[in-house]
Amino acid sequence: MHAPDAVEPGTLVIRPRRLRVVAIVLAVVLTAATLFGWFALPKDIRVLFTPSQLATLLGLLAVLLLVMFSLAFSVVRADRDGLRFRNGLRTHTVPWDRVHKVILRRGDPWAMLLLTPSDGRPFTADLDAEKQQLMAVQYGDGASAQMSVEELRRRQRYYRAR
Repeated sequence: MHAPDAVEPGTLVIRPRRLRVVAIVLAVVLTAATLFGWFALPKDIRVLFTPSQLATLLGLLAVLLLVMFSLAFSVVRADRDGLRFRNGLRTHTVPWDRVHKVILRRGDPWAMLLLTPSDGRPFTADLDAEKQQLMAVQYGDGASAQMSVEELRRRQRYYRAR
């Protein structure tokens, strides 16, 4: 019988749960409030808005929605090559040999990777240690986040032993 760590895992995909729901609800509320505010204005006031003013208002709404959704649709993918994750609009790739530890402490907003130095120096746990945030693993997701961290740790042990 094989230990659970001895079986090669497939690709793991982690997404935030609560944050996605909150972002979708806030997007609907924000869009509805914008439409309500626009149509609550008397028609003789609405016609005074220039196209550039309308574009500014719609652009502001679009930026707010983009920021919310870019955070809400963060993702972590773990496979044999390492971790690929998107935090907001930026995507990162980290091979398993650079991952020192995956942590999610009480009070942290999301999980973090502690990375070994890329130049081969030994890892030292201090304030200067290189870190990467895993925004898809949100502390607010409770047990789901803890299980995700445990699975990432299990995969790290498995792939580092290879």
